[in-house]
Amino acid sequence: MNVRPGRSADIPTMAAILAANREPMDWPDQPALGWPYLEHLVARARTNVAEVGGEVVGFGGSVVVGRDDVRFLTDLYVAPASHGQGAGRSLLAPLLDGSVERMTFSSRNQRALGLYIRAGMRPWWPLLYLEIPAGVLGAANPGVVARPTDVEETARWSRAWTGIDRSVDFAHYASLPEASGYVIEDGGAVVAVGWARRERKRTDGRWLDHASLAPEATPVRIGLALLRAAAGNERLLAPVPGPHPVVAPLLDRGARIRDRDQFCATEPSLADPVRLFPNPGFL
Repeated sequence: MNVRPGRSADIPTMAAILAANREPMDWPDQPALGWPYLEHLVARARTNVAEVGGEVVGFGGSVVVGRDDVRFLTDLYVAPASHGQGAGRSLLAPLLDGSVERMTFSSRNQRALGLYIRAGMRPWWPLLYLEIPAGVLGAANPGVVARPTDVEETARWSRAWTGIDRSVDFAHYASLPEASGYVIEDGGAVVAVGWARRERKRTDGRWLDHASLAPEATPVRIGLALLRAAAGNERLLAPVPGPHPVVAPLLDRGARIRDRDQFCATEPSLADPVRLFPNPGFL
């Protein structure tokens, strides 16, 4: 098993490994886009691939979050034919090298979950992928206003509230089809920022890439507002932490749980499940 840094030339193979694991990253109606997530990953993250006999059989990535000794594992995927042969374990150690605290969102793959637990990341709460039908979020509350904005403003507010500079990731979200950045104001004060865009399959509606809430934001009132801004008048797919108090009202309004991941971390305080609607790839 040889582990080396990932390169742009590896992206088609990485995309094939994702597709084989039922996690495709292509845009079916816009093939010219290629794989923007993987291109961003290779440019942004510590990205490694595992080779056997010169053939890439797995890849993973990690990024620094806030402090140099905190790392978020963005991805860890192995081709199904190579499962159980040690590729995941060989990739994980160098991806997390130098970190004191680490976190990730684990899929339902029990082998992967066990690997993360042995690496010191305990499972804390589920990240729910909610499908919210068009038109069920209702009208905005009095005093709550959503307005469009840019990468600079959303990154500035998110950094002030979370201590994490997300400007590079927000610039990536802004480059995707029909992307929109917005702020939510309550009584004139900015209380949330977010990014949303067209889902990969046009018929699926829109996708919430990320949202950050201010410490003083009312979770349900502002959570509904930021989801309303992300959806427009379309169906919305959104990653929502299971402990967030907006989950029950959303289910009451007709949202359904389409899938789930598990937040795993050395310490639960590394991600606030009430103040973040996190991106599963980059937090």
